[in-house]
Amino acid sequence: MLIDLLDRLEWYQGMDPRWQAVIDILDRSLPYDDPDGDHIVDSIHYAVTTYRTSETGKEQVAEENQVIVLLEGEELFSLQGKDQVLLSSVFTEGRFIYVRKGERVKSEQAHPQAGMVRKVTFYLP
Repeated sequence: MLIDLLDRLEWYQGMDPRWQAVIDILDRSLPYDDPDGDHIVDSIHYAVTTYRTSETGKEQVAEENQVIVLLEGEELFSLQGKDQVLLSSVFTEGRFIYVRKGERVKSEQAHPQAGMVRKVTFYLP
C-alpha cells in the first residue's frame, strides 16, 4: 500500500503501464462529474462510489491493483494483517492510495465521526 498527495501521482508512473491513463482521466476531471457506478475510459475500468462512513468500516482483500482517490470527505483507511492493523491513515481529499492485489484493507471507517464520502477506484488488473 502506498499513500501520497494527488499532486505527486506522476512520480509513480513506473509502477504500472496504465498509470498515465489514470492521470489523464483525473486531469480531465471525469470522475468528479461522473455519476456513481462503473465506467470505462481509455480501456481503464473505474468505479465512483458515494457512501456514509461507519464506526466499523468495511474490510476486504484487493482482487487487483487499485488506485483510489478521495473526491469528497474523509475516512480512516488501514492496511490489515491477520489479527492487527499494520498501517492506518486518515484519507482526505487531495490524496491517493495505491493498493496491490492481495492486500487486506479496511475502509469506510468514520474519522472522527460518520460522514459522507465520495471516491473513485481505478482497477488495474
